[in-house]
Amino acid sequence: MIKEFFISLLHYFVDITTAVLIAAAIFLTVSGQQMDSVILWEILLSGFITALPTATLICLDTKSIRLSLILWVVHFLMIFAITLLLLKMFGWCRITPLSVLLTFLAVVFIYVFTSFVHYLVDRKHTALMNQQLKKRYIKEEQAQK
Repeated sequence: MIKEFFISLLHYFVDITTAVLIAAAIFLTVSGQQMDSVILWEILLSGFITALPTATLICLDTKSIRLSLILWVVHFLMIFAITLLLLKMFGWCRITPLSVLLTFLAVVFIYVFTSFVHYLVDRKHTALMNQQLKKRYIKEEQAQK
């Protein structure tokens, strides 16, 4: 379980950080602002901080679809709140209704991006596993003949 947690943490850290960099690049390009090198370290830290609850949630084995849905909603709200807190802490922007809306949209983008990446990876792994199982069963069938 600990190994799974750290693997999930690493995967989500990379995915979230990549998505945050994309969102920051878009924001900086649109706003015309220049980026200070300290922002890169802040992005890495924010990726790690938001990956922690994500990796923790993945390790929870829920049998109920309803409970899973509730956990994901709580997770989204937690990530949104953490992101607002980090925006204020790092001084990336003032907290205004517009910045809250833009942050919400950025979190939705990051959420969708991360989910899509994990869907593609899981789909590829599933296809590889199915292919290996087919080869194994074919070998077993041939051995029985």
